[in-house]
Amino acid sequence: MIFKILLLVGLLQLLYRTENPLLCSGVYGVAALLLGLIFGGQILSVLIMSLIAFGLATAYFWLLNEYRDGVAHWGIMIGGLLIGII
Repeated sequence: MIFKILLLVGLLQLLYRTENPLLCSGVYGVAALLLGLIFGGQILSVLIMSLIAFGLATAYFWLLNEYRDGVAHWGIMIGGLLIGII
């Protein structure tokens, strides 16, 4: 759980520097895949969960990139980090 939050915070910094949401969501999806496999998940279920994580991360980072300024950006960022805790 703490790893997910640290990863998201790091990927936020990557997004701010590159403005490339697909790069950030790709890194997040690959990290989810590798961690799922390391912790002994079944390959098919880990692959499906990684694809879902990639899709949600793509939406998250795209929204953050689109709403870079203002209150909406902070709401999206905090909401995504809270979801990362769950």
